[in-house]
Amino acid sequence: MTIYTRILQQIGSSILISLPNDWIKKNSLGKGKSITIETNLDNTVSIYTNYQDEEIRIEFEYGQEDGNQQSKNDIADQAEIKDKLIKILLNKIFGAYLLGYNMINIHSKNQISFEDSETIKRATRKLIGLEIVDENSYNIHLQFLIDAKTLNIEKILSMMNSIIAGMFKETIHSLSEGFGSDLKKKIHSRDDEIDRQYFLLVRVIRTAIMNKKLASSLNLSNIDMLDYRIAANYLETAGDLIAELISYLSELKEKKQIADMIRKIGYSLEEMQHYSIEAFTSTSRDKAFKVNENYEEFKESISELKKHITSNKETVINDTYSIAMINSISCLDKIAQCWIDITDLAKPTYMLK
Repeated sequence: MTIYTRILQQIGSSILISLPNDWIKKNSLGKGKSITIETNLDNTVSIYTNYQDEEIRIEFEYGQEDGNQQSKNDIADQAEIKDKLIKILLNKIFGAYLLGYNMINIHSKNQISFEDSETIKRATRKLIGLEIVDENSYNIHLQFLIDAKTLNIEKILSMMNSIIAGMFKETIHSLSEGFGSDLKKKIHSRDDEIDRQYFLLVRVIRTAIMNKKLASSLNLSNIDMLDYRIAANYLETAGDLIAELISYLSELKEKKQIADMIRKIGYSLEEMQHYSIEAFTSTSRDKAFKVNENYEEFKESISELKKHITSNKETVINDTYSIAMINSISCLDKIAQCWIDITDLAKPTYMLK
């Protein structure tokens, strides 16, 4: 970043400054061209060119092995090498998506096999807005088709929160209603949807950080973007923990007293989640205090559960129940910490004068 100092000049009733010549040349501006000037809430001014945003492109070569891989071909399993190459390609695609690339081209000197093409398609379905717009035996062209200006980060976060609330409620209630044969699959499927929303939110935030005009249209300050990025990460973590928790709880459903105590803990966590998101989105200190109150209740309930376990000889002796119990408590505690951490992001709004 280059910093320029300019002296204000007055011509008639207008105050003028000169723009940096390097910036003018870089953006192909000159006499008669128009620009947009925007005043910000923090008393700064942003200047934008009025040309349409260029599509940011990137191309990846697929199926090209480096020298080290070539030398190992005689002894390495070909399927393993192929699997490694497709994973590397998918990592590049995900990275380009998160970095805000609008056009992602995949090119191969050899024909792309049907299996590899399907693998790429399945993986890119996790990336909202990224679609295949052209494909042949040697190329796959992906394009992000959503206008970032139309996206609302708060709504994306709210959607993630709503899905997680439903996941957790069904997981806890399953202790009394019984574990359906497909409940685990449903929970894991919803966790995948949370990941999709999370990737989209991260993409929008990273793009807005690099594009101040987009950040302005989304009405987001740098602090807002940082906070939403952190909050979304905690939500995504909570989703993963719930998907993990249901596997452990299925081992405890027959222990009625333990199941009842876990349900009680679950109710506290449901309230914590509700108030933590409200505290964050509305920057409400009152809601944050509610979360802290629920957290104290949560800790007491966890303590009671631990005492019950240590006093129950059958549970202590049974390795399966013991491991499931320890893992369940660990998951519940980590979920609670996610809501506490989101609550810590709640802050009063300050205006610079």
